[in-house]
Amino acid sequence: MNLERIQQALRSEGLDGWLFFDFRKSNPIAYQVLSIPLDTFFSRRWFYFIPANGTPTALVSAVESHVLQALPGEKRVFRTWQEMQFHLGTILLAGSLIAMEYSPMNAIPYMSRIDGGMLELIRSFGVEIVSSANVAQRFIAQLSEAQMESHREAGRRLIAAKDALFSALGNDLRSGVALDEYSVVQRFTTLILHAGLVLADPPHVAVNANASNPHFEPTSENHSPIQRGDLILFDFWARLPEAEAIIADYTWMAFAGTRDEIPAHQREVFEIVRRARDTGIAFLRDQLAAGQSVEGRQVDDVTRAVIIDAGYTDYFIHRTGHNIGTVIHGNGANLDNFETQDSRILLPATCCSMEPGIYLPEFGIRSEVNLLVHEHDVEVTGTPVQEEIVALM
Repeated sequence: MNLERIQQALRSEGLDGWLFFDFRKSNPIAYQVLSIPLDTFFSRRWFYFIPANGTPTALVSAVESHVLQALPGEKRVFRTWQEMQFHLGTILLAGSLIAMEYSPMNAIPYMSRIDGGMLELIRSFGVEIVSSANVAQRFIAQLSEAQMESHREAGRRLIAAKDALFSALGNDLRSGVALDEYSVVQRFTTLILHAGLVLADPPHVAVNANASNPHFEPTSENHSPIQRGDLILFDFWARLPEAEAIIADYTWMAFAGTRDEIPAHQREVFEIVRRARDTGIAFLRDQLAAGQSVEGRQVDDVTRAVIIDAGYTDYFIHRTGHNIGTVIHGNGANLDNFETQDSRILLPATCCSMEPGIYLPEFGIRSEVNLLVHEHDVEVTGTPVQEEIVALM
């Protein structure tokens, strides 16, 4: 844990302190920020208060008085709930502005880690509680240069694996080899592993109406054949094997046939999705170049507007993008003003997906790239980005 960096962040946000609270792993954000291993055993409530200036204070149960001993500052021990409340009252100064893992109106559920009763208790000491959503991003979402390069390299290897798969599928289709979603998933998985990548879950392959389910995952018991004339969605992600490597996550669309055979409606829908994707990226790039901060929900609004204007409002059924870290869905800002109201700022050195989609009853189309956000620009990874549906034959 970098105490100096945390206190600098608190001062820059105009906060008097940051109060961490956890009960039985209810607050994973606290573990990330404080660099506490998630497999550490805790069975009682604990608190850790970092003031904007001065010495932090840990408040722990007498049953587990050894916990948090690696963190800097003083330690106070409580035996009873009355002693716990007494110590909190001496640690927290009335009138202070305190950050906690709380989101007003549950607008950002990823940050809503403090229960209502605890909020009532802390407010009873006369402090004002604000969300730690933005300040926490500096410690749970911002990446090192090495991590950003690990993401780029994972992206390069994933795209190469995709290219190899598409080439092999084209040969199979021309030769009349029987194909199905599940067998293609297994082949794709093998290619990704042979590229030296690690994946927690297999890629998704979905044809036609199956692609209308954004999270369709074929299994050995539930899968469809892939035949000439089918539209196929490929959603794939992986990371390098090194510790703290960042995941890359992409979605491509392909057609089991020649370019001339791709139905006009599918071409039109893909073009709308592509335009929405590129409009969102251009908005983010322009705002950053102008020195403007950008909230995740703003990018969602701009991207979604393209699909709404095209008449497909009811068929874009998820957020525009999610934060990416060492796990595929990280705890940083999402591109979302649809499922949630993500007002968090897209900070430099963070990564997110950009993946608008249109899901019609007969087929679904999504185009997904990843974005590395820099101070005055945005970098698209997984290049070259898809510009049209790929004809496999």
